[in-house]
Formats: sequence, C-alpha cells, structure tokens
Amino acid sequence: MNRIWILSSILLLTACQQQGKAGDSPEASDTTVKDSGTTAMGQLPVSPTLPPAFQTMGKVVAARYADVKFETVLPVVRVMVRNGDRVRQGQLLAEQDARKQENVVEQHQREIEQARLQMQEVIISQGYDPEQMDRVPQRVRHIAEVKSGLLIAQNRLEAARNELKTTRVTAPFDGIVANVTAHAGQLAQTGDVVCRIISPQQMEVEFRVMESDLGRFPIGTAISVVPVADEHALYDAKVTEINPVVDEQGTVMLRARVAAPNSLFDGMHVSVNLKTPQP
Repeated sequence: MNRIWILSSILLLTACQQQGKAGDSPEASDTTVKDSGTTAMGQLPVSPTLPPAFQTMGKVVAARYADVKFETVLPVVRVMVRNGDRVRQGQLLAEQDARKQENVVEQHQREIEQARLQMQEVIISQGYDPEQMDRVPQRVRHIAEVKSGLLIAQNRLEAARNELKTTRVTAPFDGIVANVTAHAGQLAQTGDVVCRIISPQQMEVEFRVMESDLGRFPIGTAISVVPVADEHALYDAKVTEINPVVDEQGTVMLRARVAAPNSLFDGMHVSVNLKTPQP
C-alpha cells in the first residue's frame, strides 16, 4: 500500500514539472510578443535609427574679389593701405610718380587756350562776335573749331587726363585689403599687383562629396559650416553650384553661399554638415 502511494506521488510531481517547463519555453514567449506587437513590459517596438549626419571638410572662397594692378611703368610713391584694412569704393590705394603726366596735362591745357584764341579770330573773320556765341550759327562755330585745332587739343587733353588717372590706383568696390605686394620706391611694371580687394559679405564654401552621396546635396540644400579655427562659430549656407565633373577619386565639387559670413576669411578650412538628416 505504501509503495503504491509513493509511486503515485512521484508520477504526479513529474507531470507538474513538465507542465511548468512548457509554459516558460522561449517559443511560447516569442509567439506571444509577435502576435501582440508588444514587448514583455507592454512597450512598442523601438523604431529603426536614422542614418548618421553627413560631414566633410571644405574651404572658404571669396565669391567677389579683384586683384588691383598698376597700369603704367612708373616708380611707386606711396602705398596707403595694409592687409586687413577696410576700404570704400574709389578710395586711393597707391600712387605713382606722375610728374610727367601732370606736365603733359598742363601742356594740352595751354594748347586749348591757344586754340580758343584762334577760334575767336575765325569767328570774327566770318562777321560774328565771339562774345555772343549763342548768335553764331552752328555751321560757322564748327568750322572755327576745326580751323583753330580746338577739337584736336581737347581730345589730347582728355587722353592725357586718362593717363594721369592710371597713376592713382583706387578700390573698385567696398571691401577688405589682402595680399599687399606693392611698396614705396619700387619701379612698378604694367600688370604688377598692388593688392587684392575682397568683398567680406560674399563668401562661399567649396567642398567635395562622393558621387554616391551627390543625391544628398541638390541645389538649395541647407548646410551648416563650422570653421576649424573656431569650433563654436556656426554659419548657415545653401548649395548654389554643382560642378558636373567627377574626378579620378570619384568626387564632385560643390559650392554653397554663406548667409552671413561675418568673420570668415578667404581660404579658411571648415567642417561642412547637413543641417537635417537626408534619406
């Protein structure tokens, strides 16, 4: 009797253990999660992570600049600017020895005075009063100007004044002075550079991307620019140009216009980042 009772108890205990293992099996747990769409804690599944932001290196380039040059072979008398100076349009940058040109201008001015006297004589010979030019017919006035040589003298004076202007180098527009190479005392040759004038409000960024990433940067794409020299400075820019050439390394050159350049310098190295993740 006791043996029968012990055997029954062992069989009952074994059946309970097997039932408990079946309820805790991984297959049963996985099936429940898949059917309900929730985790064991009742939370929604985690969404796929976004792709990492794109980042590359670029260089700041001036969109508007001018290399100001000498036009005449003459000694340099003065250079009035230094690197970093801000100048206004028309401001004098450098000046050459213009004594010869000034003498030529004075000579032609005297020629004009002599020609006017001869013109008056011609008008008098035609029976008109040179003091009342408004009463002299246009045909008679033209004949007097030709015979006296006044027209030729006036053209020579204008040419001499233009040559005199070339001895004074001025700023073509408002900007910042860079790359000053001229100095007082040098004999400047035609085409020698005085300096470069850069417009600080028109800066762009050049950078390269792999052709596989080109789809991330259509025209108008917003990017952020961070100078290597100041990691705390941040500038907004938009892609304005895509050079339709793929180089041997498989990269394409892009340009982006910086909205407010402020303290950016031509040639600065910068980090270029997409402002928002792109698909």
